[in-house]
Amino acid sequence: MKPRLIHILPLLAGLCLAGCTSLFREAPPPPPPPEPLAPSTRLIVGRVIALDPGRRFAFVELASDAPPSSLAEGTELVVRDPASLRETGRLAASQYVRGRTLGSTITAGSPAVGQEVTWMAP
Repeated sequence: MKPRLIHILPLLAGLCLAGCTSLFREAPPPPPPPEPLAPSTRLIVGRVIALDPGRRFAFVELASDAPPSSLAEGTELVVRDPASLRETGRLAASQYVRGRTLGSTITAGSPAVGQEVTWMAP
């Protein structure tokens, strides 16, 4: 019985040492933190509430947080479909601002009532 134990002892010692070496390995470095999301430069100004296609005029109901600089006369605004975010037209802000309503000229495309109006912040 002793000769068998002598033959098994090196195997047991080898297994123990193999397990011990895995305990002392360095852990892999942690993955780099994900890049933070940059805020969009496109801000929602409001939504189209009325159109006069013949005169190429659109009225925009302003959002409560519409930036004042987006309402300056001549500022280019982009109209897009809120579901697909596809651009449907472009507007130029006019000097007509009454309360929360902005008058604008349609410069391109065919905006529709209910679509959102955005402004590209500088």
